[in-house]
Amino acid sequence: MDLTQSSQAVTCSVPKKGDQILQNAINSFRTVLTSEQLAEFDCIQSVPETDAVLVFTAELDLRRQNKKGKSIASRLFPVLQAVHSFTSIIDTFISSNPTIAALVWGSVKMTMTIMLNTASYYEAFVELCMELGRICPRFEQYQALFPASKRLQEALCTFNACIIECCRRVIAMPKSSSGWTSPLSPLNPSFWQSFQQVFESDLQKLRDHSKNVNKEIRLAADQSQYRNNELQRLENEQADRSRRSLGRFMSRTRDDFDTMHRLQIMRKEELERQTNQKLLDSLSSYDYIKPLKQARQKRYPKSAEWIFNTDEFKRWVNGNTPNLLWCSGKMGSGKSIVSASVIDYLLNHRSSAQSHVTFFFSRFDDLESMRAETIVRALARQLITIQDVSGDTKQALETIQKAQEDISSELSRLLTRLLSRKGPPSWIILDGIDECQKEERQTVFEVLTSMLDDGINARLFITSRDHATSNFKGVSANLEEVSMNCSLARDGMAQLVEQAVQKCVDTQELLVSDQILMTEIKNTLTQHADGMVLWVTLILRHLCSQPSNERIREGIALKNLPRNLSDIFNRILVRIISDEKGSIVKALLPWIVAAKQPLTLSQLEECCLITPLQEYIIRDRYVNGIHFIDTWFKGLVEVEYETKTVHFIHACVQQFFLTASDNPVFSNFHVCLEDADRHIGDVCITYLNFSDFKTTLARVRSPLPPIGPGEICQKALSNEWSWPRLLRLSQRIHGHKQRAADVDATIASFKRASDATFQETILLDHPFLPYASTHWLSHSVNFDQGQCQTWSLWKSMLMHGHELAASPVSEEHHRTIDGATVLWATHERHFALLYVVVMSTELSEQHEPALVNYVLKENDTDLLHRMLKWGLSLNSLCCGAARNGRLEIIKTLFEAGVDINNGSFVKGPKGWLESVPLTEAIEQGQVKVMEYLLQKGANPDSTRSLFSSSSPLELAAELGGSKGLQACRVLADAGANTKNTKALLISCARGDKEIIRLLLNAGADVNVSYPAPESKLLSKNGLWNTALLEAFTVPKPEADIIEVLIQAAGKRNIGRLPDSGYRLLRESIRSGDCNLVKILIREGADPSGRPDFFHDTPLMLAADEGLFEIMHYLLDNGARAGDFNGITARIPAYLKEGKDYEELLTKLKQAD
Repeated sequence: MDLTQSSQAVTCSVPKKGDQILQNAINSFRTVLTSEQLAEFDCIQSVPETDAVLVFTAELDLRRQNKKGKSIASRLFPVLQAVHSFTSIIDTFISSNPTIAALVWGSVKMTMTIMLNTASYYEAFVELCMELGRICPRFEQYQALFPASKRLQEALCTFNACIIECCRRVIAMPKSSSGWTSPLSPLNPSFWQSFQQVFESDLQKLRDHSKNVNKEIRLAADQSQYRNNELQRLENEQADRSRRSLGRFMSRTRDDFDTMHRLQIMRKEELERQTNQKLLDSLSSYDYIKPLKQARQKRYPKSAEWIFNTDEFKRWVNGNTPNLLWCSGKMGSGKSIVSASVIDYLLNHRSSAQSHVTFFFSRFDDLESMRAETIVRALARQLITIQDVSGDTKQALETIQKAQEDISSELSRLLTRLLSRKGPPSWIILDGIDECQKEERQTVFEVLTSMLDDGINARLFITSRDHATSNFKGVSANLEEVSMNCSLARDGMAQLVEQAVQKCVDTQELLVSDQILMTEIKNTLTQHADGMVLWVTLILRHLCSQPSNERIREGIALKNLPRNLSDIFNRILVRIISDEKGSIVKALLPWIVAAKQPLTLSQLEECCLITPLQEYIIRDRYVNGIHFIDTWFKGLVEVEYETKTVHFIHACVQQFFLTASDNPVFSNFHVCLEDADRHIGDVCITYLNFSDFKTTLARVRSPLPPIGPGEICQKALSNEWSWPRLLRLSQRIHGHKQRAADVDATIASFKRASDATFQETILLDHPFLPYASTHWLSHSVNFDQGQCQTWSLWKSMLMHGHELAASPVSEEHHRTIDGATVLWATHERHFALLYVVVMSTELSEQHEPALVNYVLKENDTDLLHRMLKWGLSLNSLCCGAARNGRLEIIKTLFEAGVDINNGSFVKGPKGWLESVPLTEAIEQGQVKVMEYLLQKGANPDSTRSLFSSSSPLELAAELGGSKGLQACRVLADAGANTKNTKALLISCARGDKEIIRLLLNAGADVNVSYPAPESKLLSKNGLWNTALLEAFTVPKPEADIIEVLIQAAGKRNIGRLPDSGYRLLRESIRSGDCNLVKILIREGADPSGRPDFFHDTPLMLAADEGLFEIMHYLLDNGARAGDFNGITARIPAYLKEGKDYEELLTKLKQAD
């Protein structure tokens, strides 16, 4: 087998088999088109745009507005997305005919357009497409392997050709006289069953082709691994041969060089594709499209079009108003449906494809969607395709991928770069922003407003229960607001009621033939809905369950209408109890309320009735008839059509069950979130430790038979695979929110063909396994040794690892508690895990620094309280908290009994030093912390340690400035000793006038002397320094500071032996300030004085600098020249001329 074809070589053979397969299918498709349809089909020349699936499904709903019933075009999304992804890759890597990719997409698109106009078939056709979507190969599985595998290319071409053939049959069927017919109504479920039977052979053929694609994917992965191994072998051989004689091996290795070169090219291309895809996945893997599809599903045609007729929307969309349009409305008013309609409107009416439409829906049952970072990442991800990953964009993605800290600024810059300042506007739609916490909302608003301030041509549409003013406090925003309760919205409600009632009649859910009663129902629902779509939906469902017209009339009587949503929910609970479904509903409620992500029907069926510490799987405990869950809950939950996940129909339903009821009859339906979370955690731990899985793992670990080196696939099959990695992949396959499928994880899951089949069987038999593996740790946050039934099992898994338990910090299984796990636990507030760490002597010693650093960095007093409760000694934290200004931590530690005067070793610029909290706070200017510490008894005169003599007041003086002044004042007010301290000297040296005044007023001795630094010593007797001396030694002594000190009686060194003010005069002459000389002479300094004959006189010092003014003043006040020639010789030559010089000479002669 030739494994050395480059991806370019693979795509150069003409004609290609893949091309021919697709071309034949397209030619066959043409035969069922009318002449008009064929002309339209032949006009298709270009491949679809990146957002073609979104645009086309929006178009289908727009065209279907005159039809009855909710939107269903989004159900076509999976199969459309699969075909769209396939066409994008064949256009790049396979087709020699540039129109083939366009026609593959066009054939599927045209089929759906034709079926839209065949009303009796459309909904059944949509159901067929949903089934197709479930068996389509996923793009992320094959995109990295596709270019280098001809067999994989042909398998995928065959699969998509089969889809085109199925489309051909769908179009031909209504035209065939011998074709399928059904006397049933298209809205009757039996119609779909009969329709499906006709196409069962097509579906089976597609299933077979899908299995073949998966087989080729595994083979391509094996070949890729083998090529890398072969390249490594050749490179090693060449390196070994290069050590021998060049002449002997050159002729023998030319073929090897060629092979190696081709393998290197292939590896480089494959690695680049993988790297670029990983960069995109690392930016965001959140499924932002799923909520849009769900919102579309709930929309009735034209029911949300009222917003397009409001003046606010018209001004916003035309650019005649502020960039932000805020839509507010009460809970259950249909804001998400309006958001979906706005998105579809913009997709259909934008001026060009360069006008990007990006969106995000925050969901109450998806914690990830409520994070600001997730929102901004998803918005940016929608603006980047794999072809865009280059240059500055790639560099930005790499920066974001590597970032460990907060990256909101990097994300903001990336989003700003991706959106244009010129040209058509971009559109950003955010729905349900009120579901996010206040801090998260604020972060999003700051990113978006800064983006607008930067000149980006973007328009924002945001929905929330709250008004805009309550959300933009502290953030400037120019906006306009529209209400869901405006008059046009009420007209939209009437349309919605009309269509909803008619739909129930058409499907025979509402069995009413009395037209007067029908009108009464519609009028009642419209008049009393009060803008709540949810209220209408639930009341209508209640009416559908009534057995007679009389009961329906009672239900719509004003006195019997529920006043609010809570009243409706209580009535539903009464019906649940009366139908004897209370026990199963109560069993299911914790799982729907507290699951980290919505669970599927099959997962709920398996896990709901498991009891903690159950030892093995008991299939008799599986829930029977789980597909009736919607009926059991009387419409309070819904099953997502694509993923089969179970959701509450609205956030208020979840809130209802989380709120304790006043009625004792309903108390058992109340869900305590913490208890539910703990129960699910118990079940996850129990499930992962079932003996059934232990047996399975033991069987999988059995050794493989010997493998021949020439058997390529078998060699590749010897690679290890990881259960958690496979289970995470399975989560992604079934549409759950996890990290996007990266190439490594995908390839790894296919590296062992026989095991892959075995794994798939395991997952089918145990659908709850992926969830338990992923969330066993996140559901154990509230575990408590006293209350948790599975504590010992869980602790053992933590300490020793478990093969089925996913690690929270890697793609592999959890092995033990390490530094990364502890860091994750601190970020996630996983107090149960941290408790295990703290209670273990070994783990506590190993990870205490990480815990302390985290508490300090995040100011996490909640975790600190728990650590103190657990008995962890945290004296060292007090100094760090003081240094960083963490006042709440200081308070918590003091209340816990930590001695604030007790020293501890702190790592600083000079290494580890002993310190106390007060001195740490002073050094960083943490005045509030200082005040608290002194108030609570900190010693204002305590030194840092036995090896440091600096007092708190001296440290405050060294701090200087406004912070230093505040610190000195606080210490002085606390009774710090101002006399026996160098604080005054330090302030004089710094020139801090206000601190000097404060210290003098507080009683500092202006004449106290301290040993002078060696650089300032003048003689054996000049060993001491005073405040006044220090004030003169600064680069530019200030006269007003000198006056302040003199006024405070600081004259000790002026006019007195041993130097008679010589040092002061020397410093004033050095500064060149004659005013300072005048002050000293005025206060008694000797103008001729000097300590001894070896020192220059003041006149000599002034002559050296050519300071004539000072020399004149000294001579005028009695200075004696002594040596006329010696002094004049010291005057700089360039000054020895002019009138001033002549006058000076005269005075010097007179003083000689």
